[in-house]
Amino acid sequence: MRGLLMMVGLPDLPLLSLILVVTMIVLGAMMFGWFADLLLDDGGFGTMFNAGILLVGAFAGAWLWHRYGIPTRFPAEAVRAVVATGSGLLLLITLAVFRP
Repeated sequence: MRGLLMMVGLPDLPLLSLILVVTMIVLGAMMFGWFADLLLDDGGFGTMFNAGILLVGAFAGAWLWHRYGIPTRFPAEAVRAVVATGSGLLLLITLAVFRP
């Protein structure tokens, strides 16, 4: 479990701090899911499903960046956060566009 958390960019923290960080991530995803539901209107999937799609896309993007990322002069954590946010939004928009 520790390796998975380190792989997606979460720091090595005590349990209580880790719970707080994960809670903030989930609440942020729910907020983005709600906002995306407002923007996509009929093209959205609902707040909770949007949040789930955003989280899956963010974790996939962070993992891919960790595995195949290009070295930059910016801090690695900042780049990983931007890549995770962008990949989550990209997955949500892609699914909304190609929705049957």
